Amino acid sequence: MNNAERLVVYRAQCANVRSISAAFKQTKRSINDCLRKNRSLEAESHTKVLALIFCAWSEAIFSKTIHTPHGFTLDEIAQIKRCIQSNGISAGWRKCIELAMRKTAAKKSNFGPNARQKLDKLVEELVLEPSTLRNKIAHGQWTVPLNRNNTAVNGALAATLAQLDVVKVDTWQVRQKKLCEVIELLIESPNKAFMSTYWGLIQEIEDIGAKRGKWDAASKKAKL
Repeated sequence: MNNAERLVVYRAQCANVRSISAAFKQTKRSINDCLRKNRSLEAESHTKVLALIFCAWSEAIFSKTIHTPHGFTLDEIAQIKRCIQSNGISAGWRKCIELAMRKTAAKKSNFGPNARQKLDKLVEELVLEPSTLRNKIAHGQWTVPLNRNNTAVNGALAATLAQLDVVKVDTWQVRQKKLCEVIELLIESPNKAFMSTYWGLIQEIEDIGAKRGKWDAASKKAKL
């Protein structure tokens, strides 16, 4: 890949993010309509689809982020892609953060390690968990997920899947979008914009999680 090809990929992923975002909003509207009309089974099915759409959006926006012009070098992008191929999308996010943190003077203070630890934790919560559920849904384990070797039911994941609703999936997207903002600033302006806005954006991500943690499909239905 050269810089001209990187720009083509970046623009393509910008278009993909817009298209998937529109599909996400349309599916949310369908779920809300089902909730209003007490069509719970239909709402549940649409919610599984929404989770798949979210994961498609997540991959597209991450690809857009790492191909941002004037950000990573071509070699760094290649490193991230190899990491994804070997260890999955969440490992790619962590590699992205690792490489970007090398560009900031914050690494010389406690801020750098603390920031990286926090970002890695958010990746686990907002990328790894959704992608794990997505893999189960995409491989036909729609209601009862199995373990890695498909030899037994994964009880812990079954409980998580049972609690999946439109509020949770929507919260994933809202919070992950903010996380992408943080990482874009880290890539593009590691010693200025990132340093000055990091804590504010992290607090927004935390506040959204705390506020929406009190909601679920039942409370949303009552509001509708």
